[in-house]
Amino acid sequence: MRGIFMKKNIRTLLLVGLLVILATVFTHFDSFLYKNPVMKVQEVQVLNKDTSTDQYKNTDTQITQRVSGILLNRNHKKVTFRNTYYKSQLIDTKYTKDQQVILTKSGKHYTPQNVKRDTTIVFATGLVIFLLFCMKFDRRRLFISVLINAVIYYGFVQIIIKTHDSILLPLTVITALLISATALLVILGPSYQALMAYSSTILSTTAAILLSVFVLGLSNYSGIHLELTDFELQPYLSVFLSQVIFSVLGVILDETMDISSSLIEMKKEVKDIAEKKLFKSGINIGRELIGPLINILLFIVIAEDLNVVLLYLSNGNSVGYTLNMTLSLGITQLLISAIGIVLTVPITSFIASRIITRKVK
Repeated sequence: MRGIFMKKNIRTLLLVGLLVILATVFTHFDSFLYKNPVMKVQEVQVLNKDTSTDQYKNTDTQITQRVSGILLNRNHKKVTFRNTYYKSQLIDTKYTKDQQVILTKSGKHYTPQNVKRDTTIVFATGLVIFLLFCMKFDRRRLFISVLINAVIYYGFVQIIIKTHDSILLPLTVITALLISATALLVILGPSYQALMAYSSTILSTTAAILLSVFVLGLSNYSGIHLELTDFELQPYLSVFLSQVIFSVLGVILDETMDISSSLIEMKKEVKDIAEKKLFKSGINIGRELIGPLINILLFIVIAEDLNVVLLYLSNGNSVGYTLNMTLSLGITQLLISAIGIVLTVPITSFIASRIITRKVK
């Protein structure tokens, strides 16, 4: 039996690997599907280099190149355009030989729009799927939950675009409720374990958000630069709270599932365990999770804002000013998430211990 299972698993992996390779190869030759001209770069010539240094000794080089190639979906017509980019490539792109580039046409002239990246995206996605198939778990439920939540999020974005952010915050709350419910129902099924995790997640997230908003309101948001959200997107407070809701929800959902699953296994091992004992066990389990989860969030904040911090410091700003202007929102989100993480432990332990003991009875 074990040999038969191993053969089936190997066949599945080979099939998935083959499909990933075929999909990757197809996207490399799918230029005929694009409405815009797609160019294959055949020759790149550097025309000029200009190095400049600012007052803070930051050095960058502006490079002008002539890019020549053929249009893959326009009867292999030869085209040439000029491209100027900085060596840092902060907001521009360097083109190299054999790249495929999506162009736009204005009159008789072609200008680059973007590098054609579908081949890379398909391969990376396929690699993730292949690695998931290497693991022994219910992959079907994972794929279904991700697909449904992607559809929900797409609908969320479309409604926001049509309403011009006027209902951003209430729509975020509704979307968060739907996403968390979908993930739990698909992965855990309509079970009391899903009910425990969902109720604990919603209560913990709500408590953390309300408590944090209350505390921030008392300080009149002093030192919190809401206007520094990416691209200064308005309304500032609604955008910030929407980001917080999604970030807090994810980490709390993971924590509630860990605690409730552990208590369920404990109940299976010790049939006559008391509700009070389960509650204390949940608290002990949660204590072990708090430290790692908060540290993970701290690392995410540091990694997310490291480039901006370095940019501020390299331009002569003081450390205090830099941290205040770049990390204030990230640290605030971290503190709100930490509040949620801590509150999740007693809330989940209480709900899980009560439901588990009564379900067994």
